[in-house]
Amino acid sequence: MLFNSLHFFLFFPVFCYLYFAVPRRFQHMVLAAGGYYFYGSFSPYFTIILLTITCNDFIAGKMMDATDKISQKKRWLFLSMAVNLGILFTFKYIDFVDNNIRDLLGLLHIGWFVPEPWFNTWVVPVGVSFLTFQSLSYTIDVYKGVTKAEQRFSYFAAFTAFWPVMVNGPIERARNLLPQLHKEHSFDYSNLQQGLFRMGWGLFKKVVIADRLAFYVNDMYAHYNEVSGWTTWLGAFFFLLQVYCDFSGYSDLALGGAKVLGIDVMENFRRPFFSKNLADFWTRWHISLSTWLTDYVFFYLGAYKAKSAKVVFNVIFVLAICGLWHGANWPMVISFTMVGCAMAIRYLWQNNVVRAIRPSNTYKLFDKYFPDWAHSVVTILIFLFCFLLFRVYSAQMALNAAHPENPVSWTAIAAPLYGNLFKLHTANYLTEWLLHKGTIQLGILVFFIVVLFVVEALTGDRKIEQVVLAKNRNFRWSIYIVLLACIVWFGVFNNTTFVYFQY
Repeated sequence: MLFNSLHFFLFFPVFCYLYFAVPRRFQHMVLAAGGYYFYGSFSPYFTIILLTITCNDFIAGKMMDATDKISQKKRWLFLSMAVNLGILFTFKYIDFVDNNIRDLLGLLHIGWFVPEPWFNTWVVPVGVSFLTFQSLSYTIDVYKGVTKAEQRFSYFAAFTAFWPVMVNGPIERARNLLPQLHKEHSFDYSNLQQGLFRMGWGLFKKVVIADRLAFYVNDMYAHYNEVSGWTTWLGAFFFLLQVYCDFSGYSDLALGGAKVLGIDVMENFRRPFFSKNLADFWTRWHISLSTWLTDYVFFYLGAYKAKSAKVVFNVIFVLAICGLWHGANWPMVISFTMVGCAMAIRYLWQNNVVRAIRPSNTYKLFDKYFPDWAHSVVTILIFLFCFLLFRVYSAQMALNAAHPENPVSWTAIAAPLYGNLFKLHTANYLTEWLLHKGTIQLGILVFFIVVLFVVEALTGDRKIEQVVLAKNRNFRWSIYIVLLACIVWFGVFNNTTFVYFQY
């Protein structure tokens, strides 16, 4: 069930009615049942995986909470990690590993006993990365003593099957979500206002901007041999915007849906295009994943307390894991590893050079005449260079599906994109690419992109729904009507999937 589908628009009001109509002691059961229905709408078989994760981590959490022996706690934590990561590996990464083993053995002219189509026909459960990471954070927190183990299975099932975040995040933490599930939630008009407006804003970003950008992005990657110079840079920017509006739009829908129920979940984006550097970008983009990797991987490795060489390794390693989490393919891993290398270089520069020259007048002049917006532009350009690989694998799959008689490798797509990236001339394809949907369509797209950046600049780090609802009634209703009209008149509804469903 997609948030931008008719199925969801029928499901959501019915679910809310049932949720608020039942007594408090049954609300979490309705929440769990709704989650299983929501997830099962993709495939009934997916609910078996969800139930397996839930039972495994509920038992592991209770057993860890029941003992003071570290050795026994470690055994149960290992079981939880083995099951969660085993499920994730089996469904998402086993085909990737199989293909790499096959290619490596092929170079050595050694046969591989696994039949070629054995794994590549497996269906990856929707949101399996989000499900496993959210549930795994619970058992890790119980082991560390950060969270007390949940004693009632029905409440824990409501946590793992919390449908607003279960498919595409944010990756919520038990210490935030579980206590809220134990509280009574009655209908609140203020929550309804805030939640519905946040959902409307997310739907606007998805169908008006992201799905309109998809036409240009798909076309550019389909003609990877024809683009160069500014075409590639602009196409990479369009793709970054598409992913941002698509994913942050989904997060807005999730946060809004949860707010209607009276439940607050964590923000997943905080104006990443206003970042001052890549480390700042990392804290503003997909916040639930970046904080998860920081808390459970980066800090475990020693974070910034180790020696410089170890810190460099930590940063690059964590970003490589981030890339692998996003997709079981080399372009994704290399893309995020490049971001990690850029962040490591910045760390060395700040730690060894800037620290030494900071007292000098030269640095003070640089700091004065190099404004914040210039830092943001440089940050985005560096990220665009790395992010160009992000889409290469899905472009390869789309091209090979359309032309199976003439398959291409991901390197065949990446090579011309990067090879022509710094050519000063602009290919003739630029004009055709920009206008292939018409001048009016391009104008509409540019207008709404400007609107997006103006709104984010004006709201700052405040929640947009709180900013709007603080205004007078006439202003609020004007915004409601304009937002609804934009969605209805300018929304693109023939591209229903969300980009991050494949990750």
